[in-house]
Amino acid sequence: MSEIILNEIKSLLEDIKGLIILTNQEKLEKRKKSLLTSGSIEEKVYNLCNGKNEIGDIAKKLAKAEKIVRARISDLRRKGLIKSYYQDEKYVHLQIF
Repeated sequence: MSEIILNEIKSLLEDIKGLIILTNQEKLEKRKKSLLTSGSIEEKVYNLCNGKNEIGDIAKKLAKAEKIVRARISDLRRKGLIKSYYQDEKYVHLQIF
């Protein structure tokens, strides 16, 4: 497939995702609260998953060891709360909802 078609498909899928999130916002928030303990290191790591921070950045901001942050990132991915990907040669993490 051409890159143009793939970009169109990606755009449509992002639109569909946006609609699903919008129509299920209350359920998603409730589910997120059940998965994240208020005030926990996991919640703090989650809040810094903005698509710009790498593990080292998050560790510095929270004054925690990188291995602790790495473990929480792994937990958050398993719970389906974040995704990790390369962007501009950085391995960053982003909240899914």
